[in-house]
Amino acid sequence: MSKQILGITDGTQESGISIVNHDKITFSINEERITRKKKQGSFPSESIKLIKPKNIDEIVVASISTPEIYLRIFRKIQRRFSSNMGIPTNYINPSFKDYIADFYRRVIDQKIQNNLNQIKTLRKLKICFLKKIIRNQFRINAPVYFVKHHLAHASAAFFTSGLKRSLIITADMEGDGFSMKAYVMTQKESKCIYCVKPEHSYGAFYAAITSYLGFTPFLHEGKITGLAAYGNTENVKVEFPFNIIKNKPVFTKKNGLGLRKFLKKLEHYKKEDIAAWLQKNTENQICNIIKSLIISTKIKNICLSGGLFANVKLNQRIHELPEVNSVYIFPNMSDGGLALGATLAHTKPTPKKLENIYLGPTYSDKRIKETLEQSRLKYKKYNNIEKEIAKLLSKGKVVARFNGAMEYGPRALGNRSILYQTTDKTVNEWLNKKLNRTEFMPFAPATLWEKRKECYKNIEGAENTARYMTICFNCTDKMKKQSPGVVHIDGTARPQIVKKEDNKSFHKIITEYHKITGIPSIINTSFNMHEEPIVMTPKDAIRAFKDSKIDHLAIGTYLI
Repeated sequence: MSKQILGITDGTQESGISIVNHDKITFSINEERITRKKKQGSFPSESIKLIKPKNIDEIVVASISTPEIYLRIFRKIQRRFSSNMGIPTNYINPSFKDYIADFYRRVIDQKIQNNLNQIKTLRKLKICFLKKIIRNQFRINAPVYFVKHHLAHASAAFFTSGLKRSLIITADMEGDGFSMKAYVMTQKESKCIYCVKPEHSYGAFYAAITSYLGFTPFLHEGKITGLAAYGNTENVKVEFPFNIIKNKPVFTKKNGLGLRKFLKKLEHYKKEDIAAWLQKNTENQICNIIKSLIISTKIKNICLSGGLFANVKLNQRIHELPEVNSVYIFPNMSDGGLALGATLAHTKPTPKKLENIYLGPTYSDKRIKETLEQSRLKYKKYNNIEKEIAKLLSKGKVVARFNGAMEYGPRALGNRSILYQTTDKTVNEWLNKKLNRTEFMPFAPATLWEKRKECYKNIEGAENTARYMTICFNCTDKMKKQSPGVVHIDGTARPQIVKKEDNKSFHKIITEYHKITGIPSIINTSFNMHEEPIVMTPKDAIRAFKDSKIDHLAIGTYLI
């Protein structure tokens, strides 16, 4: 008899749920898509409302951490953390979890430390808290299990990679007392072979520099990655504040005043040069650590998970290491993927490639038509909507696409996307302005799987992960000439390679566009306004369409 398992992540950022039934992933969503609040944390009540909770047999919770309701006790500590890391004090660390007991023992006063001794009690309270809300609010009477933060990250990557044995590296700001771990995993066994404490976190330092450069930490790190291509790391005459000792990073500056003094050394340098310095040094050190792990384990098939590996340029460097045979980055690599990872760690299914990334809610044409009627917008139904979209794109029109089930993870992959041709060099400026966005990295291309080698160099060994827009590649001369709108200043692009088996409708749009233009790629950017989550419902789509004032909305089989 198959069991239906509910995975939950209920931290202070990117909370959500996943459902696994008889080793099949049937549903996954993050709370932000429903509440419309970017990086929404806390208990994922709205997500659970979308499923049939009475049919749940077991519940698995990611991270042995304290629920958000109890973390309110530690607001003073959170403010102290923000100050110590050089982050504005009004910004509360969104990944504030179990490491506080270990970490703050070194940086805060005895009075607050005494409060931290209550953490073990609060962990027990968390179990009671979860069971109470699950039973009382959702009528679910099922056993509750817990999986540690980095094991959940690692399991998410390994069990969706299709590999029988792999070296998995997880890295983020922190989780359950660590900022980085490495595992050797098979279906039956996971062995942690490497770990780094949070006070030596690359993710935390990257966030601190993101804040220092005037952006929002834990949200805008991708902007820093894009900005880095415009800078020169050689212009920054400041030593990178991490040493590698016995293959482990050691942060050489004391958090707090020491870090703030260090940041002052950067004030005379250009933002783009600081970004380049940060990116290059982070890449170099992470790659050296991974090379050493490969040598010690003799495993060359690599899986990556955790927020640090949202960095597509870092992922490219790892892929290009001669020691690496293949690389796979879990598509929902940040904490939003923990619910699924916890469920997979608990069930230990046969590892197989992720068959379906479209795991969110879907809406019928009937529901879409009802919403269109209420909007009073003029629309027309098409039997071959994909061909109509391709025609519009070939004429230089911008088309928002809402179709089928919503994507799982941070990337729009054809079902909640804004589409445009790749031939316009100026598109990054005017389309971002229309969408109220500020980006340094160009829009991403969606490219036909059949044409991938014509467009990208050295893609072998990363083709699986390239289906999810998680890695950059160097572009071929043909790609640079045909699609200048998606090629970065450094000659790279971060594509979604589209297989017919993954998304038949989206593949057809690009195929029809290719027939018209001879170009096998189109721009694919997320369908949302600035700092909003990707649209989920037909109502969200229509509102975003009106606000953006883009040319067309293709919603289901209807075109506006």
